[in-house]
Amino acid sequence: MGEHPNMDTYLNTVSAQIRSRRAREMAVNEIRTHIQDQAEAYQAGGMEREKAVKEAVRQMGDPVKTGVELDRIHRPKMEWRLFWWILAFSIVGLTLQYLCLYRFGETQGRIAGDFGRQCVYTAMGLLVMAILCLWDYSILGTCPNVFGVCFLGVLTFICMSGLPPRYNGAYGYLKCLMYFFVPIYAGILYGNRGKGLTGLTAGAVWIGAAFLTGARAIGGGLSVTGDVIVVCGVMLCAAAWMEWFGISRRKGLAAVFVLSAAAVFLIAVNLERYQLARLQAFFHPEDFEETVGYQMSQIRRIVSGLTMGGAGDAVLERANLIGRFVPRVDSEYMILQSAVVLGLSRTLILCAAYVLFFWYLFSMAVREKNRLGMITAVGCTLILAVETVRNVMFNFGVGVVSTAGIPFFSFGKIHTLAVYGILGVLLSIYRHRSLVWEKQVLKKGEKVKAEKIKELQIGRYVIHVEKVERN
Repeated sequence: MGEHPNMDTYLNTVSAQIRSRRAREMAVNEIRTHIQDQAEAYQAGGMEREKAVKEAVRQMGDPVKTGVELDRIHRPKMEWRLFWWILAFSIVGLTLQYLCLYRFGETQGRIAGDFGRQCVYTAMGLLVMAILCLWDYSILGTCPNVFGVCFLGVLTFICMSGLPPRYNGAYGYLKCLMYFFVPIYAGILYGNRGKGLTGLTAGAVWIGAAFLTGARAIGGGLSVTGDVIVVCGVMLCAAAWMEWFGISRRKGLAAVFVLSAAAVFLIAVNLERYQLARLQAFFHPEDFEETVGYQMSQIRRIVSGLTMGGAGDAVLERANLIGRFVPRVDSEYMILQSAVVLGLSRTLILCAAYVLFFWYLFSMAVREKNRLGMITAVGCTLILAVETVRNVMFNFGVGVVSTAGIPFFSFGKIHTLAVYGILGVLLSIYRHRSLVWEKQVLKKGEKVKAEKIKELQIGRYVIHVEKVERN
């Protein structure tokens, strides 16, 4: 059935009331389909086409009221609760950094301007977060492979070009940029829906590409890269569990297990000698106290002397304890520094606040109805949570010393911008949650039946979806 003047006029009037371009396009397409289907039903009952279309349009009700109601429901809405959580943590984080580190001046090798720079980095991070919040995250699902190639390619080029400075032969400080591979990978998984074992294998290949970029191009250990790979592996398992690839849950998880086992084997046989030594030092750091186990041994000695109430009158002396025994007091030791200066009880309260924050993020992610938004939100929340948990663990002498930081409390430009960038992606997901209407991707052997199911009714306007019937 072609277009009709009455229908065109009605659709143009509805469209004029909807401010969001994306919502406007989807709503107009849905209304057009409904009018056409209703008109076809009237024609099947013996009504002429001209009258059938007019009657179908008339039954839709007033176009202005319909458009205004759709604009109210389907427009970006800021998730203010999450924004206030982030702002509060930002203020608390800067305050604790000052109390636990910067107020001691140069006693820990820091210059007076460091705290001012960290304030600037935090402001820059909030700006990045605001920009990404206004960005429509659903573009990740349109051309995910292009995003993946560009991201890993540009990151590799930057490292191979020699433009940024190298530290200990690597660009380890850039590893936090790998956080951004997580939302890109969510789009890759989303784009491989319904592609069977080929789509699942493609997801595994992309994880391998990310590992090579982090381990070889950036270098500087496997800590952050390992966390990104683990998170992407969890996302791949989730996609297989939800049968995104069009194969059964059992076959999908079995394929993921086989591919993961092969990847772990390849990584294990290619570990550098110093990496094997760090793994051994995880269990017995005292046996490697002169080399890779030195830091962990000193951390455990400091932890054994912590008190619940803090340093009291000896605060300056105790604050210097980490600086004297642990090389390079850096952002990854801020939890331990907090426990030394403020006491174990206050530090545990800080850890409890992080638990509540991540519980809130996970609860938001699993309630996301849009599948691309859900998998992206889960991945972004996981990478921040994994980094935080591992940071807290090795600050208390458990785990392997790494360059992982903790959101809001760790300092440094790259890490700060990366954390706020991921938070910006989360805000974008929840801001656009009412706009993205997904199209059904059929599995092999499925067909669409021409039966409609009512999903939302606004006056006389009905949004519907097609019912999928399995063979």
